Formats: sequence, C-alpha cells, structure tokens
Amino acid sequence: MVIRRMLMSSLLVAVCAFASSESKDLSFRADKAVRAGKFAKAYGLYERALLSSRKESDISSEGRILISMATLRAQSLNLEFAQGLLLQVHKAELDTNTLAAYYLAWMEIFLEQENYDKVIELKYSMSVEFLKEIPDALRGNILCVAGIAFAGKGDRANAQKYLEDADDALDGDAPGKLAFTAARMANLLQESKADSLYNVALQSSINAGRPFMSATILYYRGLNEKRSDVAKDYFIRSANAFELMGLSRNKERASQAAGR
Repeated sequence: MVIRRMLMSSLLVAVCAFASSESKDLSFRADKAVRAGKFAKAYGLYERALLSSRKESDISSEGRILISMATLRAQSLNLEFAQGLLLQVHKAELDTNTLAAYYLAWMEIFLEQENYDKVIELKYSMSVEFLKEIPDALRGNILCVAGIAFAGKGDRANAQKYLEDADDALDGDAPGKLAFTAARMANLLQESKADSLYNVALQSSINAGRPFMSATILYYRGLNEKRSDVAKDYFIRSANAFELMGLSRNKERASQAAGR
C-alpha cells in the first residue's frame, strides 16, 4: 500500500529532536534515500541503524526504526515481513507520537490487504485525546487511511467525514496526499471524479520529486481507467518506474494489470 510518505518524515523529526547518535544518523540517511526512491539503499541503512540502536540499548530508537523498516516493507508489498517487524516493537516503550506511527503502519498494512474492518477497528482504538496529542501530519495520515477504509466498505458519509477531518489536520500542507486519498475514495465509491483527482495527486507528487508516490498513483489511476489502452499506458509507466526503484513486487503487480 500505499504508501506515502509523511510517516517517515514525522518519525525522523522526532528522532532529530534528541541528541545525535549513530542509529539516528543512519535513520536520517535512510529517510533521504527513501525520498529519492532508493529503497534497497534505504533498507540497508535501516538495518544498520537497528543494530546500532540495540548496541546503544536505545529501545525507543529501536522501535522507531522497526516501524520505518516495516513501512518500507509494506510499501514494497512484502506485507508478511512488515508484520513480522512490527511484532518486534516493544509497544510499552513507545512515546505517544511513535505509538501513533505504529498504529498507522498496521492500518496501512490492513488497507493493502483490503481488511477494512481492521483498519477501522484500529482507528477507533485511538481516543480523541490521543489523536489531539500527536502532530497534525501524523493525525492527518491516520484519518486518510481510515477514510479510504470506510469508502472500501461503501460508507460514503464516514469516508467524506474523515476526508474533511484529514483536510483540517493537514491544513493545506499536503494537497497531493489529500487528492490521492479523495481519488481512492471516489474510485472505491465508483464516482466519476476519481480520475481528475488522481491527476492532481500525480502532478503534485511529480513536482515534489516523490517517485514512489508517482508510480503508485499511476497504478491506481490505471485501475480506475475505463479505456483499456489508456489504463495499459498507466500500468506500463508504473511498472517501469517501480523496476527502476528495485521494487520487484510492485513492478510485477503493475505488469500483470497491464496484461489483463
């Protein structure tokens, strides 16, 4: 799934607030690699960061790194591996922001599996007070994922409510993210505005230099497209981009869609 991503940024802002260490420096470098679409390099850096955090006996840093690694694996469609990483996290040792990121990582995995009930269950497990305490970007992402899950269940009213709440949380800072979320919702609810929203999200992602997000949008835009030749073009472009990023599962999924 999707993946986008403000989660990584939110985690690393928290990391950099503390004194520098080898694990935190490596995590910061890994985040930069993710943004550039260098997934293999990023994962290698996260692995080194994880070992360093354990050497430093820093269980909080270890938790943040495991969540980042799981998010990367989920984006790479290696969902079982991602779940295994999250199961290693010591929940009781997480601060509020990192706990929210932990829940978001699970929500994104369940969304990719189309397990909408589990996504919604996790959202409801977080109190209003808890959500108020976390950064706007993190809260906005949680609301976006929940909104897509409601759309997946055909609940248009709740999907729209969560989209509006996400818009309030993000406060204009992530127009591409909101457009992509709105497009996914419209797609799932079979509304005609989905394609124009995907186009807005794609242009925003390209302008921001987010190759993973751009390739992901192309894939979902292809699923929404009714004209077979146009859909095939989207899928091929998506597959080519994923191949260049070294994401074989994503590339294979887009290639299979192109061959339908």
